[in-house]
Amino acid sequence: MKLIRKTGRTYLWLSIIIFILSGATLIFVLTNVMNNRLDNQLFYNKEVIAKRIKYDVPLTIFEEPEELTEAENKFYPKDTIIYKDTLILRLIQGEGVDEFEKYRQLTSYETLQGVRYKIIARNSLVRNQDLIWVILLSTFVIILLLLSGLWILNTQISKKIWKPFYTNIDRLKNFSIQDQSSIELAPSNIDEFKELNTSIKGLTQKLQSDFNSLKEFSENASHEMQTPLAIMKSKIELLLQSSDLTKEQSEQLQSIYQAGNRLSKLNKTLLLLAKVENQQFSNKEEISFKSLIEKLLDNYEDFIINKNITVQTELSDHISSANTILVDTLISNLLSNAIKHNIPNGKINITYTKESLLFSNTGNPLKGVPENLFNRFKKESTLKDSLGLGLAIIKQICDVNHWQLNYSCEKEVHTISVIF
Repeated sequence: MKLIRKTGRTYLWLSIIIFILSGATLIFVLTNVMNNRLDNQLFYNKEVIAKRIKYDVPLTIFEEPEELTEAENKFYPKDTIIYKDTLILRLIQGEGVDEFEKYRQLTSYETLQGVRYKIIARNSLVRNQDLIWVILLSTFVIILLLLSGLWILNTQISKKIWKPFYTNIDRLKNFSIQDQSSIELAPSNIDEFKELNTSIKGLTQKLQSDFNSLKEFSENASHEMQTPLAIMKSKIELLLQSSDLTKEQSEQLQSIYQAGNRLSKLNKTLLLLAKVENQQFSNKEEISFKSLIEKLLDNYEDFIINKNITVQTELSDHISSANTILVDTLISNLLSNAIKHNIPNGKINITYTKESLLFSNTGNPLKGVPENLFNRFKKESTLKDSLGLGLAIIKQICDVNHWQLNYSCEKEVHTISVIF
């Protein structure tokens, strides 16, 4: 969820809560104010009635007050005034229908000229309630319009303020440390965004510097290691051609020569991994997987015949966009792995479609944990020339290209699938 939307929802819920609380408070305050006003009016009417009774003035506009019954006189022995809301059934004029109408009522029990009277004064609450709802509705409409205006204004202002931030996010997504030029960020007059831009520029420059240093070190280290290895191998070859060597000396020299070959191969493989991780193979072109697979099958034909392996292929003519070197390395390692870990008279099935590439081969059951299969220097093979880096290179190539790599085994048939 975007920050603007998250903030907007927070403001919306807060506004709704304040809206409800304000409405309840407004109803409570208006009701009390109106009731106090009515109570004062009712008390005034009661005083008028009391004075007219006290001074024997005829009650022309009021009904005659009632004297208290014995029960009321016993229940209210002292002068008492009671305010309450009550419902009274009245006839609606012109409709001939009776309905209950809410009234505010004052009931007074007091002694006038030695006689106990009950004086009742009441006034309708309908007009007051209508007035309260008119005020409440008007207030709500004004608040709603105010909140809507503030919401729209806040959204537009937020979009304008956050526009440089989202622009810089898009530029960061498209940024590559292989580019020699520094990243260009959208300027902003917000102090926090200025500080963020400065930090991003410093970080990207440091990444570019570290990448170039690592790239230079990898290339120099590979070159410097290959030179003495080549010299060592050539010297050993000369010694092996010497005629005065004993059998034991010849075996030791051959062991050193094989170790040198292994070290040279390891150096090249680690350099390839470093280059893949650093995304130095970024150039893409149109590639035919079918042609590459058929070419590599011809290259590995001797190894396949040596184990008497049956190869079955189902290859699509679909053309994909990828780096040729990486795809060639991927297929080569998959095919080499399928041959090395196969059994005599085994089978290899290769399937390529627009969506996936599958290599299946017969072989002995997996002894280790499948999750560790693609880790570096994790190997199941006991072959001396196995470095345990073939599947690690496959995984790194898939990660760089955002392909999904899966392994499964069923009835001693091992399958490695690459989902594009």
